[in-house]
Amino acid sequence: MSLKRQLLVSFGVQGAGAASVLVATLWLGASLGPEVQGGFSRSKSEVEFIAAFAMFGLPQALFFHVKSGGLNGRAALRWVMWSAIVALPIGAGYALLQHGPIGALTLLFGLAVAAGVAQGGSRALLLVRERTGWFNAVTALPQVLVLAGVALVIAAAVPPLPLIWFAVFGVAFGATALLAWHQLHTTLDAVGASTVGWRALGHYGLAAWLTAALSTAAILAMQRWVEAAQGRAALGQFTLAMTLVQVPLTPISYAAPLLFRRWMERPGAHASRRWSGWLFVVLLAVAALVGMLSTRWPDLGLGAAYAGATQALALLLVGGAAEAASRVLTVQASATGLPWIAVRAEAARWGVLAVGWFAPLPHGLLPLCAVWSVAAIAAALVFVWNGRAAEVER
Repeated sequence: MSLKRQLLVSFGVQGAGAASVLVATLWLGASLGPEVQGGFSRSKSEVEFIAAFAMFGLPQALFFHVKSGGLNGRAALRWVMWSAIVALPIGAGYALLQHGPIGALTLLFGLAVAAGVAQGGSRALLLVRERTGWFNAVTALPQVLVLAGVALVIAAAVPPLPLIWFAVFGVAFGATALLAWHQLHTTLDAVGASTVGWRALGHYGLAAWLTAALSTAAILAMQRWVEAAQGRAALGQFTLAMTLVQVPLTPISYAAPLLFRRWMERPGAHASRRWSGWLFVVLLAVAALVGMLSTRWPDLGLGAAYAGATQALALLLVGGAAEAASRVLTVQASATGLPWIAVRAEAARWGVLAVGWFAPLPHGLLPLCAVWSVAAIAAALVFVWNGRAAEVER
């Protein structure tokens, strides 16, 4: 199957998953208000952040070394199993520190994190094969199951506590991981010597881990900042706007694994620069359009509780334009064995967020959205700087 056709199939299948999360978020906001919707989004970010932390970059490292021929499939699958086991106490420990000694909540959060790690590692190994159908399905299925869980919560009028959301995420990731594990166990072979050990996996994985952990932690930190400074209603507006920003970024997430595989086989430095520049310009135009619409549609059609959300969305889309460019350039750097460039980009993002935290910002949600976008632009500029430096060396 050609790359173009693979991308189209990925957009279709995984698009259903992304649409499911968007529908779940909007449904909660419209049915139960911004406070409940914000709590759902925050719980989702917590699970994703700790899962990214507990993966230690292993999925990317396993894919890179299995695809390069240094690690056989069965050995990689054992690494995934042990990483999920290690993730359970990490998740439980985080829940204990953040939510207190609540037995059921601690266990459910730990299980949700372990399931997320198992799903992430299995998903990466499914991409090693030429066919991408299972990879797409395992990517989209958890999001569809989360929508089903949200529907049950709304229909049953269950109190939307964090414990309920952690159970929903645990079931969604766990069911998908079991399905992926069954498929991998029957198709992966143990042919070939595994010359790659924990040092090589750790070096590559550490960079991928830091990138994922820092980027996810930045979102979580920003959400907590918004809630502490502006309250729960503002958090609901912010998380909804951030969810909408992910809509144009989602196709890049779909394409990234396929481009990673492609650019490992065929260098794509020129293509990555072209794609990133085009995406940046298009999303800046979208941000300008949303800004113009904010006077006529200030609440995104969701009522007075979301007044000002359209302006927040316009500001966050500026950062989304830079984020789109960064994601493409991150794939290129990883495919060429230089994942540490992305770590430096995330460090730049955190530097700007730290300056914003200590700066005397005006009151309101919009200044916080502006800080987030400036931080995203700073991260993208790191890739631009490294790209120019590489050209000068050549």
